[in-house]
Amino acid sequence: MLDPRGFHLPYLEWMVTTSCDLACPGCDRFIDYNHSWHEDLQELKSNMFEWGSRLDPDNFTIIGGEPLIHPGIYDIIKHSRHCFDHARIEIYSNGFFLPKRDKLLDILLENQPAKISITLHNRDTAIRQKIEDNIRKYIIKDLPWVEEENHIWRYQDVELEVSDPTQGGWYDYRQNLNGVLKPWNDRDAESSYHNCSANIYPIIYKNKLYKCPPISMLRTHAEKYNMLDDKDWEPYLKYEGLDVNCSEYELNGFINNIFHPHPICEMCPANPNLKPQEDAILKGKIHEV
Repeated sequence: MLDPRGFHLPYLEWMVTTSCDLACPGCDRFIDYNHSWHEDLQELKSNMFEWGSRLDPDNFTIIGGEPLIHPGIYDIIKHSRHCFDHARIEIYSNGFFLPKRDKLLDILLENQPAKISITLHNRDTAIRQKIEDNIRKYIIKDLPWVEEENHIWRYQDVELEVSDPTQGGWYDYRQNLNGVLKPWNDRDAESSYHNCSANIYPIIYKNKLYKCPPISMLRTHAEKYNMLDDKDWEPYLKYEGLDVNCSEYELNGFINNIFHPHPICEMCPANPNLKPQEDAILKGKIHEV
């Protein structure tokens, strides 16, 4: 019998925008190719309410792009707490927009348990110093945060985690062959799945539920860059996310597949070459961020 809270899953991401103030090479969702879209706030609230009656995540991540760019981010956090009432609400940010969202910590404290994850995408000393200053001024402030693990701090039931993909552990989700993006097509879905760093993070994008972030924006990117007739991408373009009105049978099958390979996993490398992520490109001057 279906739990009245909906189908349980450990993680669920919601992409509220594809806009970002950085272009990080090899982004798992093609964000580095100048996509620019915000989900309408009222539509988002309606969509989230519907999905909230069907899904029951332990961790709910608001992601982009850069989610702090969305003008309704405070309302989105509050509404997330209403729709996913026992989940930990997480914001995934690069830290540049914190001065423009100076009430973020207050909102997270009001809607705990919560988490803010900040990633450092540049090795440049001045850029890193800017982000670290933002973290100290707008998140840490003068509050008694306690470091629980390396690079993880907690205040009340709000967690702060700072990670740095430029130090290693990054890989290319697709190939760049003579300037043309291509899937890996390694024909080993099981290895691709088990070597993937995004394999247990289903994501909602434009009100559809996708198995993972890399597949979610493929059609959007293909339409923008005239890739719809590319034979190499054809098997993956056939994949369609689930609509909120899908049957319980379809949704149950989706949930059961989260921890298993799927043919679309062949899009990503079976034996990825882990490396430091290349420095992100800033789309604006650092002093203007």
